[in-house]
Amino acid sequence: MNMQETLNIQRLFHLIINDLKLHIKPIVIVAAVLAIFSPLMFFHPNNNLSSYFMILYIGGFIITSFAFADLHNYQKACSILTLPCSNLERFLNKWFLTSIGYAIAVFVMYYLLALLNHGIFFLIFHQKIPTMTIFQTDLWVKIGKYIILQSIVLFGAITFKRYALIKTILALGVSFFVLGLVCILIFLLFFYNYSQPVIHHTLLNNYFIIFLSTIFWIFLAPFFWYLTYLRLTEFELI
Repeated sequence: MNMQETLNIQRLFHLIINDLKLHIKPIVIVAAVLAIFSPLMFFHPNNNLSSYFMILYIGGFIITSFAFADLHNYQKACSILTLPCSNLERFLNKWFLTSIGYAIAVFVMYYLLALLNHGIFFLIFHQKIPTMTIFQTDLWVKIGKYIILQSIVLFGAITFKRYALIKTILALGVSFFVLGLVCILIFLLFFYNYSQPVIHHTLLNNYFIIFLSTIFWIFLAPFFWYLTYLRLTEFELI
């Protein structure tokens, strides 16, 4: 089987480690900033995960938007595309580092800093703050939603050469606007007259909305992951 179609876990592991080494400087800077400003985020009695979610989503989307920046630089792209690895491994490397890897790494650091600040708070005020745990349902639900929504930004990162995050948000906004207009137009043309007798069947409508929402969350990420992978394979043709 051709290397471009294979997946070797050991090779993928080395690719991830190599990518981390290449970007060690910005990683250290982000970690230092988080450590310096941690008292502002944690040092209060009603501590919760809101600060973590802010760092997860905002920071994660920004980092993801630069995931394929090297591929848009012809000199750097040459060295990346000649690495002894498959396109699938290149994709999984960027996907893991900017999604699951980022979410877990930030949470571990957030948790350790929170424990430190809880200890300081106890020494000063002699009061204990409830410690967050990894078993909070809200934590994993929002991490899951981040991984799903991050797939859109990952596709934008490989599609747009500059200002990927801004262009992705604008493109997404325009797409939803156009889609909304099309849905309203279809409803007015074909279903408006038939909707009047059943307009009060709110339970049925709620089930339909839940069904559409479930379909959205299940298929959104795989769809954009596939598009990102296809776009990545095109770079070798340039």
